[in-house]
Amino acid sequence: MRAGGLTCTLWQDSDQPDSENMPRPLVTIISPTCNQERYVAACAECALAQSYSSWEQIFVDDGSSDRTLDVLAAYRDPRIRVIPLPHAGLGELARSYNTALAASTGSLVAILEGDDLWPSDKLEIQTTAFEAPEVFLSWGRAELIDEAGAPAGELAMMHTRAARVRLSAREAFHRLTRANFLTPTVTVMIRRQVLEDIGGFQQTGSSLLVDMPTWLWATASQSGELEFINHRLGCYRVHGAQTSQQRRSERTREHAQVVRRVVAGLDEHALARVGWNESARRRAESRAHLAEGETALEARDYDLARPAFRAALKERAAFGDAVLALAGLLSSVVRINLVRAALTARAWVHRLRQGRAPEASES
Repeated sequence: MRAGGLTCTLWQDSDQPDSENMPRPLVTIISPTCNQERYVAACAECALAQSYSSWEQIFVDDGSSDRTLDVLAAYRDPRIRVIPLPHAGLGELARSYNTALAASTGSLVAILEGDDLWPSDKLEIQTTAFEAPEVFLSWGRAELIDEAGAPAGELAMMHTRAARVRLSAREAFHRLTRANFLTPTVTVMIRRQVLEDIGGFQQTGSSLLVDMPTWLWATASQSGELEFINHRLGCYRVHGAQTSQQRRSERTREHAQVVRRVVAGLDEHALARVGWNESARRRAESRAHLAEGETALEARDYDLARPAFRAALKERAAFGDAVLALAGLLSSVVRINLVRAALTARAWVHRLRQGRAPEASES
């Protein structure tokens, strides 16, 4: 697929199941937009270029003041629909998602924001995950692109050589409380019924982590599995404002806030299903403080890093987290980032135990 100077390719899996004679579920593509006239045509074109034809794309526009709606009006394919809304801003993104969900009919739902892209065989490959009835959510690797559409790296929050990996809902919930591995959302696909079970897309007091509350609620409400597909399943556009140090710091703080609010909203049955206890709470809080400390170290703000690592150590969580907290405290004194070296060493140990050659660090 080529659009706006971008070539986003997807390597083929020789072990991909043959689904030629199986029913093809309708996939609802939810595409929120706001002042994206520069990118939105490529977004629509990559849906039209899908080798999997059973889809509908619903653009929900958040009061664009540029030519976004004019660009979309030129598309006559009945599978593409546009719903204009009054401007509400990023803090109300769940409103756009749920407006599209209410207007849709697909049994599977995927997110493709107006400035992002998909490889042409994304739907063909990813829908096969849902041939297993126990799988309710799937995600994969993302290619990062810059504002001009040029490749800017790759993001995979799970590092493995396996073609596909399954996680239980319970394990996924615990991982999400420590880090949002279902990011960027451009690679995620979920069963519609799961969204309906939790009352649609959720937004729990975060302007930066608008999707993570939904994934937490979904994994807490289900007893099934999630499937990671080791392919590039989306192209996520990184804008200059998204990479600022201040934004990373805000995201780190909001992650812990979102986890606390979701946990507080879960009933006893859901908490028991995911096995949430004091040990899990300490682990999540420890990871939040570690992330805050690491962000401060990267910014060379050693005075801010020190109390964050102290707080992580105070939680008395897992041994590995305690080691990282101690490394962070020492880093804030000697003003050298020793946490990065500790993470690399931990990844080597982890991979050697699994009998694999060390590669990228585990998330």
